[in-house]
Amino acid sequence: MQQRLSGAIFEHRLPPGTKLPEAELGRIFGLSRGAVRKVLSRLAADQLVDLVPHRGAFVARPSVEETRDVYALRRILEAGVVRCLADPSRTPSRRWLQQVRQQIDEERRASERGDTARYIRLAGQFHLDLVCATGNGALEQHLRRVISQTSLMTALYDVPGSNTCSFREHLDILRALEDGDAERSERLMEAHLRGCERQLRLGEDPPRVDLAAVLSEPSSQRPRPGATVPPLGDR
Repeated sequence: MQQRLSGAIFEHRLPPGTKLPEAELGRIFGLSRGAVRKVLSRLAADQLVDLVPHRGAFVARPSVEETRDVYALRRILEAGVVRCLADPSRTPSRRWLQQVRQQIDEERRASERGDTARYIRLAGQFHLDLVCATGNGALEQHLRRVISQTSLMTALYDVPGSNTCSFREHLDILRALEDGDAERSERLMEAHLRGCERQLRLGEDPPRVDLAAVLSEPSSQRPRPGATVPPLGDR
């Protein structure tokens, strides 16, 4: 249940503000209300769900101020990531470069096919692949949570029909890392994340959704075998 819910949120099939009734979720997943409540509590700890006393659980709906703060945090964290990766002495094995290049190519193909759900996942995966390459587990765990938050924010505030995270910009960042150019890598990552933030706007109220219809279907595309996929994406 937790994976299915987080995946639906990540792929923007459950918009921010969507009510998540315990009884209905229990029927969908064949679980007791107590088991459903535990899953919702874990999602709330990851800031994907808001638990409102006497009203129930809702897909989190971050404010504009929270959105700005989280994007600022991402710029700080990911500047450190690319600065580390640009120094070959800190990441002596460079095999991750080819793996990330292949992942960006998958992004490109998903974009060309118009496969939005897969593109969102892969766009977030790019940023997680980079932090994984640093070998810093604590940083990876923290950035995973922050990326999940920005995916929610994108679902709420983006321009319909747009892709805020560009695979072409991902490729430019990778090329700077291959060249060992820390200054250019940081500059490109800063510009990339600022560009993602600039494309956001205050959105309209999210549409009502049919929980059973959304959650009874598996994700349209699964990540490649062995990939580490965030519960939400890069946005």
